[in-house]
Amino acid sequence: MAEFHDIVVTQAGLKLIALSAAMEKPIVFDRMDIGDSRPSDASAIATMTAIVDKKIEGTISDLGVVNNTDATEARYRILAKYSNSTLTTGFKISEVGVIAHVESNYYKDDGWGGYAGESVLVGYFYTDEGKEDWLPSKDTPMDDLQMGAYFSISNGASVAVYINEENNVNIITFNAHLTDVNAHKDMVGCTSEYDGERGFVPKPKAGQQDNYYLGADGAWKQVSQRSIKDIVDIIYPVGSIYTTIGSQNPNEIWSGTTWERYAAGRVLLSAGTYTENGTTYTYTAGATGGEAKHTLTAGEMPSHSHSASSSTTGAHYHGTWCDERGTPFGLYDSNQNYAGSGSMDWNNPLGRTSTDGNHSHTISIGSTGGNGSHENRPPYSVVNVWRRTA
Repeated sequence: MAEFHDIVVTQAGLKLIALSAAMEKPIVFDRMDIGDSRPSDASAIATMTAIVDKKIEGTISDLGVVNNTDATEARYRILAKYSNSTLTTGFKISEVGVIAHVESNYYKDDGWGGYAGESVLVGYFYTDEGKEDWLPSKDTPMDDLQMGAYFSISNGASVAVYINEENNVNIITFNAHLTDVNAHKDMVGCTSEYDGERGFVPKPKAGQQDNYYLGADGAWKQVSQRSIKDIVDIIYPVGSIYTTIGSQNPNEIWSGTTWERYAAGRVLLSAGTYTENGTTYTYTAGATGGEAKHTLTAGEMPSHSHSASSSTTGAHYHGTWCDERGTPFGLYDSNQNYAGSGSMDWNNPLGRTSTDGNHSHTISIGSTGGNGSHENRPPYSVVNVWRRTA
């Protein structure tokens, strides 16, 4: 915090106070000039007409009377607000000058001594080296700051003071503004097509605290009170599907709506056209199809064949008894006694016929299977499905 010396009233300030008392016109405090220097000689302050190096101005924001034991001396507290919003370079606040003028509608009679209403340096105060305040540039955003000073007028009983209201509003004007119904008639809220130029919050009426809201167009609007059915109509319009693993019945929990159980035992399939492996399938909403279990038909079985074979075992021949030279003598009987017609019996070899006697057998192939149906459903989890009909 900067440490400033007491304010010094300049010669120009003393003349202004005397002129105010003589002409019975008030002193108006206009502003405070703020700089980063100080006088080289403190004794020269009395003759100063401006601060040494002005950087910014502070707007007078408040003027209050300070109680003083000396009734003839009026002591005032003067406050000015300032900011760094225009500073391109920061500086050390080391000097402040209070600027004022005498208010009048005319400055023509001889009593004014050539004064024409100009603002003059009436008071000045400064800091010593190393006791300044640093005010950064606008690159470091800051809230508005205040500078204060105490100012004494010895003949206060005959001098009236007030602040310049060009940048301030007194309480009377402010209260009148609040009650003026036409004070903000130029304020325009937004519409569905245009942004508002200036927003303004109108006075709410009694009872609007709980069920009204302030619209972007600047008007108080009542919050829409929707029923449960209104909400269900938005979330589940007629034709919607509601699924749940619970036992709740939407006909009972949502009064005014009508539901029916839907698609019992069926998997829901999205409507539209779908192509797989070169085949296009089209599904229409509401159509049904498919089956839980299926028995294959002959046409649905993969193409296949059966084969069978048998051995050719069984080749044989026929023969007759002959002599060694192959001459047949006839057959033996069952006791192997010669039964031929000749008188000689040689070794009786058995002559043989051809062995071309291979032959085929008939084969029968039996059937199997029970004509049962196979499971045709994917793994599933059962839920309750409802469709809204009204």
